[in-house]
Amino acid sequence: MISTSLIKKWKKMLKHDDVLHIEQGEGQFYSVDKIKGYYNDLRGKVERTKTLDKFGIPYNIAACGEKKKKVYFSITIFQYGLGAYDKYLETKKKKYCDMMIRMAKWALKHQKEDGSWDTFGILHYQNRFSSMAQGEGASLLARAYIETNDQKYLDAGKKAVDFMLKPVKDGGTAEETEEGMILYEYPEKAAVLNGWIFSSFGLLDMWKITKEKKYQNAWEEALEGIKNNIYRFDARHWSLYDWGGKYTSPFYHNLHISQLITLDKLAPDDVWKDYIRRWTTNQENWFWNKYAFVVKAIQKITEKKTLEWQIVS
Repeated sequence: MISTSLIKKWKKMLKHDDVLHIEQGEGQFYSVDKIKGYYNDLRGKVERTKTLDKFGIPYNIAACGEKKKKVYFSITIFQYGLGAYDKYLETKKKKYCDMMIRMAKWALKHQKEDGSWDTFGILHYQNRFSSMAQGEGASLLARAYIETNDQKYLDAGKKAVDFMLKPVKDGGTAEETEEGMILYEYPEKAAVLNGWIFSSFGLLDMWKITKEKKYQNAWEEALEGIKNNIYRFDARHWSLYDWGGKYTSPFYHNLHISQLITLDKLAPDDVWKDYIRRWTTNQENWFWNKYAFVVKAIQKITEKKTLEWQIVS
């Protein structure tokens, strides 16, 4: 049975009236060579987030049927901090830099000794960890280090990436293959394209800031993995959310295109250009937008439910 909370979430997603699915175009303040702004535009997260606790930390509402609870979801907090940093670069207002540092302090406080964040434990997932949380957390901590020169942020960022690179079979979120490295947003599920790319940005930032060869190698291996497997996310007229065949909503389709545009500037390649062209063709097509949303909704309704709690706002 589909809860009213999920139905409301899907309606908001269709209208782009949802802080979880605010359009995220190419970042406006990033640098190819240095750490500056983030690679996707997350400023809307700051502008539209209304659920902040008394300390200024964003929280989400998770639902299980008609039951709801307040949760602190690491990816939400890290993206809020990265968006705040872009607002700081845009406006030069110190309050936004302070917001970013506040999120980085939350990351330090809640990071486990092994460098991980318990991202999905709040939703009772079998595997609590996520490469996307590890990568975005590392990107946030790298920017906190740039602004403060406080070594604790850099050390925590390295620990975050080192945990991300642990093999899934050993409790981490990565898998080495002959085709390159896979980074799993959900280690117990099929690979997710947007999460894989977001995760790789954390590797790039650690390489930029430390100049360590192991992070350069990991970044390049992750890119090889994406390039050699991107065909598995292609539905010809549209993109797929994961390589298990799930369609993207229009939001995620647009996000894929923005991420590939960014990748093509960070590491130019004809593969990115080819898929940008393919997926942009129907990006604004009314029929394919509605078709993708309907297929996505049907897949959501009919999929086997193994995990009850979901983030709904």
